[in-house]
Amino acid sequence: MTLDRPDLDRWQFRLAPLHKPVTLRTQLEIGPDLRCAEVQNHRGQVVGWLLGFGIDLSARALIGDRWQLGPDCPSDPDGMAWHVLHGLGGRFLFVLDHSGARRIYTDSSAQVPCVFDSEKQIAGSTADAILNAQEYEDRFDRVLYDQLGVAGEGWFPGGPTAHHGLNRVLPGYYLDLDSWTTSRFWPRSAPVETQDTGATLGVLIANIQSQIEALLAGPQKIALALTGGRETRMMLACAHPWIAQIDCVTITGRDRHQTDTVLAKKITKELGLSHRELPRVNADPTQHEQFLHRGGHCNGDSNALYHPSVWPIADSHVFLGGLGGEVARAFLWRKNDTPDMAVTPDLLMRRFGLAKSPEIEAAIARWLAELPAMSALDILDLAYIDLRCGCWYGVQFCSDPTLVRHAPLFNYAAVEQMLSLPASMKRDQSMAHAVIERLWPELLRYPYNSLGKVGDTKLKLQRALSDPRLVLKKLRKIRR
Repeated sequence: MTLDRPDLDRWQFRLAPLHKPVTLRTQLEIGPDLRCAEVQNHRGQVVGWLLGFGIDLSARALIGDRWQLGPDCPSDPDGMAWHVLHGLGGRFLFVLDHSGARRIYTDSSAQVPCVFDSEKQIAGSTADAILNAQEYEDRFDRVLYDQLGVAGEGWFPGGPTAHHGLNRVLPGYYLDLDSWTTSRFWPRSAPVETQDTGATLGVLIANIQSQIEALLAGPQKIALALTGGRETRMMLACAHPWIAQIDCVTITGRDRHQTDTVLAKKITKELGLSHRELPRVNADPTQHEQFLHRGGHCNGDSNALYHPSVWPIADSHVFLGGLGGEVARAFLWRKNDTPDMAVTPDLLMRRFGLAKSPEIEAAIARWLAELPAMSALDILDLAYIDLRCGCWYGVQFCSDPTLVRHAPLFNYAAVEQMLSLPASMKRDQSMAHAVIERLWPELLRYPYNSLGKVGDTKLKLQRALSDPRLVLKKLRKIRR
């Protein structure tokens, strides 16, 4: 059985090293309220565990204490793992212990994070879970932390973390718990462009709606994020059949939140939707430091500053957002990019808006070398998933273990559908528009992320003046 460990913080886990041969189940230590589901094959044999908040896409159901695989699931470790990963939504981590294979697999954007020390042969959710206080301080890489501007809007792409000798399991990789090395398992080949965009969007819509149905059947209400952006509007359209059971939620405030505030209020008022405004709340110094420490000091953006804003709904709701849609709208592409151009570590660091770092660029070079042959545009899309979201968004799971947050576009099946969309659709950023037009066309009356030319310009100036670091980051991106 798994061991509950009160010394672990909420939603943290640790795979502790032991000095005698044991099964993984006796090594796996679980912090408070982190769900751990036993995974069984169709014969009832335990083959692993799911940590986190997974959703069975075909059953349209939340994963409970036990999840049994059907007879169609392959019996070999590689086939079984992919069957599990491709059949799940939500956010989770899969620990496989089957046929001699002992591995940790992440979901499509590592939404339940995993870091490891190959020398000490220990793994866990964050540095906070596996290092004691003295080790945490002694191994902290202050130079790299400052170099990447992690205290502001920076992060650690490519695998390194804020602590020497501690590396991250990236999306699409598994950690072998015998060799203590990582291997890429996805994608095995380049994305293939769909020949039927309408059918592909239909599959994607079904994927999203299966997760919405599963969450509606759960113990908490859905808080559907509503901002001024495309993806939350698309989520709203997908939720249309059940909208009477769902609360739209908007973080309100000045600067970038002002656009969200105005547009969300207008949409919900005119369409008669349930809408809850959550005033932006600043974290106090203790809360801010706790957020950073729980995440291993691997990110420190605006969520570190404003995360208490969502606490009023943490017990009553689960949060549904639009993150992941950037995969289908050329997030890291530039106007003159071509499929055959060279993608280098230097180019990616500039696209990320991060300062140069030999250590990070070396890690990105290894990531590039381990990709299957594919176009430069596909590489940029995967860089957003693996190096941006897997190393920035995913790491925040443990930073604020209060409100369960779901991103229905971030699962392997959905990501594959988005990667297959035509390049023209990605450049036009028209996926969300097409879905909304199909499911709830009235939502197209409202602009995306705009208060008009004068209002938008005013907000940009206010944000630039409030934090000059954002201007420097933008300049790095302009240099391509």
